Amino acid sequence: MNKNTILLLPVNELQGITFEIGNYQRGYKWGKKEILELLNDVNEHQEDSGIYCLQPLILKPTTTETQKMQIDAESIEMFTKSEVIDGQQRITTLFLLLSYLEFINAIDSSWKYEIDFSTRTHSGVFLKTKLPELFTFNIDELQDSDVTERNYNNLGTVNKLWSDFILKHKDYDTVDVYHFFVVSLFIRKWCEIVLINKDYADGFVKKLLNDVKVIWYSLDLAMNNDRVIEVFLNNNKGKIKLTSSELIKALFILDMKRKEVQELTDLKVNQFALEWDAIEKSLQEDSFWYFIQPNENLYIEGTRIDYLFDLHLKKDKTQDDLFAYRFYEKNYNQNTEQSHPFAEEWEKIVQLHNKIVDWYKDPELYHYIGYLTNTHIKNLNQIIEKLKGKNKNDSKTKLKILIIEAFKKEAKDDNKNVYKIYNLDNLHFEKHKAETQKVLLLHNVLYYINNISENKFPFELYVNMKWSIEHIIPQNPKEITDFELYKNWFGEQFKFQYEGKELEKVDILYQLKTKKSFEDLNADKILSGQIDELVKSFANRTHQINNLLLLDKYTNSALQNDLFEEKRKKILRFDRNGQTDSGMPVFIPVETLNAFNKTFNEKFSYTHWTNNDGEAYKKGIEERLREFLPN
Repeated sequence: MNKNTILLLPVNELQGITFEIGNYQRGYKWGKKEILELLNDVNEHQEDSGIYCLQPLILKPTTTETQKMQIDAESIEMFTKSEVIDGQQRITTLFLLLSYLEFINAIDSSWKYEIDFSTRTHSGVFLKTKLPELFTFNIDELQDSDVTERNYNNLGTVNKLWSDFILKHKDYDTVDVYHFFVVSLFIRKWCEIVLINKDYADGFVKKLLNDVKVIWYSLDLAMNNDRVIEVFLNNNKGKIKLTSSELIKALFILDMKRKEVQELTDLKVNQFALEWDAIEKSLQEDSFWYFIQPNENLYIEGTRIDYLFDLHLKKDKTQDDLFAYRFYEKNYNQNTEQSHPFAEEWEKIVQLHNKIVDWYKDPELYHYIGYLTNTHIKNLNQIIEKLKGKNKNDSKTKLKILIIEAFKKEAKDDNKNVYKIYNLDNLHFEKHKAETQKVLLLHNVLYYINNISENKFPFELYVNMKWSIEHIIPQNPKEITDFELYKNWFGEQFKFQYEGKELEKVDILYQLKTKKSFEDLNADKILSGQIDELVKSFANRTHQINNLLLLDKYTNSALQNDLFEEKRKKILRFDRNGQTDSGMPVFIPVETLNAFNKTFNEKFSYTHWTNNDGEAYKKGIEERLREFLPN
């Protein structure tokens, strides 16, 4: 076995081997989709259809120690320790599955192999010492449908269970352990549903151990470390699932091994790998991530450090996801005489990350930068350029100026007259919805700055819960078929539009109250005509800023066309419970709560949203945003 060797190896022959995961390797990434597809494929595999073959394991022996193995009547000497160059995801998943089957006594311990991690030591320790806790953790909330329906994007219940689990295991709050958790829970639930009796379980185990095979490709024992990483890169660079940054990581380590004297190589490589993992972990925190990068459609392959390389190299929209890797690969191939080009590049990435962390920790910089990125007024690359060379105070001033400049935006009315969109009187749900949402968001963000509290505006919730604009007084709900509800809606609109104004129209409201049905109203041609005209006039003011606020998608959906008093009751109940009546998670923005509690108005009633309420609410927005709004 001292030459490159290819074998077709059944799972039950992996026993006694230690698989070492190098510091250039990506983290464990398998999730619900991958594990359920594997379990179902193995379960549905028929013996007469041939072997079920997993993708290759590419390995580099790391010891001269061997053990004898019988493969197809042939005795083979196998190395007992090998570095996994390709196949980490599969070998780790099999370990989780076999560990659970042993836990439920479906197999004995003779299958065992080991997994060691060079730098992600918490991952190795967890697999060795904490894995059984995943098999005893309460998963009653996980439903059969979470497995049988094969909706791979539905992770709400699992993520809630993860939050409960990690509260008791804070030292293991890592990306690897999260994926161990997800895969293990779906293994458990699948086995509970599918392996319903001993015969069925025995049949599945027999197929798994004997019929499922891996392509075992062992490299030459004498191959040096540089060649090992080159094999990793060459084998993976064309794979969609390996991200640009994961390829870059291997390339940087390869460069260190090529440039450094042997005595320093391991120390520097390990330090680099630890720094890399620490930065990636910080970017995995949604509160940090969504303050700088709010686009949900970007960097969805699992790693987020790619964004820092793209920022550093000023990647634009025309360049694909592997742009950064190709840049460094070209540099690696062409600049072999330079002493430490990649070490210098890595230091720039570390400095960039440190700068963003520094901004994150400063309340004003956090809120202004988060506001600019989440409203797409400026992206982080543009902000970095604008703040280059500026101290903190000058940076805060510049960020404010960027908002002020954006709020100078103009448009033309039907008569070609120019007007300033961000004048509060001009904001309108239908005409300028995006600009209206920017103003409402700034109103909420500035609350946290002005109150000088340690709390931060939750940009991660703004993105994940898809906040949008809600009408306080609902628009004309055409679907209202209950006449009493219609009269109540009309009365609420009337108070919002006209309360405090001496108008003849007040008599119309009194006349409407005397009517018993839609038929009764339609029979009064004069009154019904007057009401139709008023309803048409209601629409425009209903869309103005004094009747609009922000809500998450679940609350918005739950409120529908409720009148103010009922909306308020629901809002307060949802806020108190942290969820809707149907159990969907919610977060009620501070200024939305203040609006429904009318904290800005000394004289008020909780039964209606009146004209006075709307004007007081608008005045509160104007006073807080005075520095940013156009004259």
